[in-house]
Amino acid sequence: MPDLDATIRALTDPHRRALLDALRTQDGVPVRDLEAALPELGRHAVLKHLRVLEASELVTTRKVGRSRFVHLNPTPIVELARRWLDDYSAFAGLALTRLRDHLEPERTNSGETMSNTRTLVATIVIEATPERVWQAIVDPEQSRRWFFGGLVRSDWQVGASIEWVDADGASLIAGEITALEEGVRLAHTFSATWSPETAADPISAYEWLLEPLGEGLTRVTVTHTGVPAGTAPENQVDGGTSLVISSLKTFVETGRTMPGMG
Repeated sequence: MPDLDATIRALTDPHRRALLDALRTQDGVPVRDLEAALPELGRHAVLKHLRVLEASELVTTRKVGRSRFVHLNPTPIVELARRWLDDYSAFAGLALTRLRDHLEPERTNSGETMSNTRTLVATIVIEATPERVWQAIVDPEQSRRWFFGGLVRSDWQVGASIEWVDADGASLIAGEITALEEGVRLAHTFSATWSPETAADPISAYEWLLEPLGEGLTRVTVTHTGVPAGTAPENQVDGGTSLVISSLKTFVETGRTMPGMG
């Protein structure tokens, strides 16, 4: 699980907060582009601050070709909030924040709503084996305990459909499996079918990656790519992934269901 003391130490430095603010504005950027967020510092100082943020799991990096891209990981901040707030308060606070973001969409300097796409990455460590975590993800009766009451349906093979539905059978998320390695990786297209408003927006891509970290520990990384910025799906999924994997962690480790998630 995230080291909350390390999270607090990382957040005390204004330079590191500036880097996180830059990633909040534009996530998934090359390391070299973040140097502009701290023009008063040299490249090596920026890299040093990024190493601290990565060590505290506040950012994650991925290599594409010869470039390394940096993504904001909100999960440690969610866990930090839950240190002093109960699950219901944390869930309610996120819901209100998402409502505000829906009513006040992010805009560019010219005043126009942003229309590019974003990549959202969230990661967390769960005290369980990859096999146990995998079963919680793919088993319908378990998925409804941690994913907004949603039951997952699929034949679990590449090319098969995958869908989360609520207790009444209404579709929440629909897609097609594009990659599957049992206990390791699940990737699928993502259509936000929980409302007519979101279903009308472009399809994105969703990937679960499970990595063993020694005996009885699994790092879960969720990568949501091609999220259309400035749209209803972006406003509703931004921050939601960290809540989802925190709920998964709570269920797998304790058997409890977070309020509002089951």
